[in-house]
Amino acid sequence: MPAESHVVSTSSLSPSALADSAFIQRYGTWALITGGSDGLGEQFARHAASRGLNCLLVARTAGKLEALASKLREEFGVEVRTRSLDLTADGAAAELKVAATGLEIGLVIFNAGGDTAGTRFLESPIEDWRALMRRNVDLLTEACHHFGGAMVKRGRGGLLIVGSEAALGGQGKLSIYTATKGYAINFGESLWQELRPHGVHVLNAIIGATDTPHLRHALASRGLPLAAVTLANPDDVARFMVNGLARGPTLFYGADETSADLPKSSRRRRERVEELTKLLEQFYGAD
Repeated sequence: MPAESHVVSTSSLSPSALADSAFIQRYGTWALITGGSDGLGEQFARHAASRGLNCLLVARTAGKLEALASKLREEFGVEVRTRSLDLTADGAAAELKVAATGLEIGLVIFNAGGDTAGTRFLESPIEDWRALMRRNVDLLTEACHHFGGAMVKRGRGGLLIVGSEAALGGQGKLSIYTATKGYAINFGESLWQELRPHGVHVLNAIIGATDTPHLRHALASRGLPLAAVTLANPDDVARFMVNGLARGPTLFYGADETSADLPKSSRRRRERVEELTKLLEQFYGAD
């Protein structure tokens, strides 16, 4: 059944929400987190819940989802719903919409999107690559259109797209992954420019190697110790990105935001989007 609407008032807020009612007023009462069962997704859910947002967690493994949901309810006093869903499947975006029916989704965190193949392009069947593209491109695009449209109508909200430094260029054995992450960073920066006049924040959260169960498994499967790679702390990453929602379009975790180096400079990337938008207005007209 659709959930009843939530009206923000100090009398109805949980203790954690009272500590950050401005965050709820800015983004709304519900956060949707894909890949929200463990690892970085779990930390994003925790930071949303700690600010008083109810959470809709979406991932493939129902058991992990329910275990995290119970913890969030107990620790933060928020409402949590779960939806077990294969985000690479045809129609996954439509299923996301159904799962969110009746909820005012004010913050969407697109966290699912890691590479699962790690092979050369011709060494995997094309359907494996299609699955990666459905999740990292098709699902992202359709979900942003749906939830972003609702946010624009309300005049508030946020879209946080978890990306990778792989977006900055091609790499052997990561051809489709780097390509889809390149799509995401350009898509997110464009949305930032288009939606911010309507009160909607868009942020590309660009990260490097992070200590998650997925990466630990990948290292172990190749006989590599954890010490072989410098790993970021997922709690630190999630906190930094949630705190930076209004500082779009792109933040690189661990990078100098004020650097003049365009690829990883938040300032220069922001300026570039603004400069090119003004240039294109000569062709397409200003809003």
